[in-house]
Amino acid sequence: MENLTKHFGDVCAVEDLNLEIPHGAFVALLGPSGCGKTTTMNLISGLETPTRGEIFFDSRPVGRLEPGKRNVGFVFQNYAIFTHMKVYDNLAFGLRVRDPAPSKEEVDQEVRRVAEVVGVPGILDRKAGRLSVNDMQKVALGRSMIVQPAIFLLDEPFSNLDAAFRAYMRAELKRIQHEIGQTMVYVTHDQVEAMGMADKIAVMDLGVLQQYGTPAEIYDRPSNRFVANFVGSVLINFLPARYEARDGHATVSIIGAESRPLDVTDQKESIAERVASGGTLSLAVRPESVRLVPPDSEEATLRAKVAIIEPLGAKDVVHMAIDGQDVRAVLAPGNRPTVGENVGVALDPASVHFFDDASGLALR
Repeated sequence: MENLTKHFGDVCAVEDLNLEIPHGAFVALLGPSGCGKTTTMNLISGLETPTRGEIFFDSRPVGRLEPGKRNVGFVFQNYAIFTHMKVYDNLAFGLRVRDPAPSKEEVDQEVRRVAEVVGVPGILDRKAGRLSVNDMQKVALGRSMIVQPAIFLLDEPFSNLDAAFRAYMRAELKRIQHEIGQTMVYVTHDQVEAMGMADKIAVMDLGVLQQYGTPAEIYDRPSNRFVANFVGSVLINFLPARYEARDGHATVSIIGAESRPLDVTDQKESIAERVASGGTLSLAVRPESVRLVPPDSEEATLRAKVAIIEPLGAKDVVHMAIDGQDVRAVLAPGNRPTVGENVGVALDPASVHFFDDASGLALR
């Protein structure tokens, strides 16, 4: 996608999007409702025409081609299968309507191959309308796969499934994608889906691409406050801080709390590009990187009082009050403090992020 832009009247749904998706990659378009991800998918498919910019499949421009000439496969959340037909006929449909149509033997061979890939070989004779929603989505995936599209477009296909089925289908889809080596673009607002399935994630907000990278890059090195706040199963902690540079050393101190300054000398060049000594910035730390220590420990960056504990089975989320702010830590079970307990909060400078207050951009 090259400078891809789409306006609906005065509303800019997608603005100057530049994105390259490698052949065979699984890419997630991730963002909140209204961020432009579905419009982007509709532009790729041909359901919408760009206001300006271009889309290329390999080196071929397709931005003005009608959908039927782009060879794309769709999988939607509403399954899009013929419920009055058998599973076999649903899978065979795309082949039978081709001109010229393949032979009956070729259709049968391909239907059975695809049924094995998507995991429905034992229900080919069953009416599609009597399937579970889980099997319906497998059939929908197989229907698109059998015509060998250039690219798969999946628009929140598992949003109608319950949590257990969603987790199962995510693993199944990733297995299928790996097995067939098909390029897939997956639209979702669920960052757990994106992080768990995608090779690369394009994070969008208000029609603008915020960051494009691997799940590890998105999580460990967010490019701005929006990405840092949007990605993570437990919200990242933001604290106001002050930057000081003196005699070749640099520190960051949390404002409004009794705290030990963090030594950020190794990061002072990137911070000083936007923040002068004595200026303020935002310090952010993932709850998984927060350690609790005795309040009088030399490791304690600051002190806090435990306010709430959320037991979540494999982990506990501990909420602490620090100068009126809620700061969260994720701990393994067995390390749980008690509500009302005073604790020390230890922060490792290597795991802390800094953001410019004015632009929201990361400072390293």
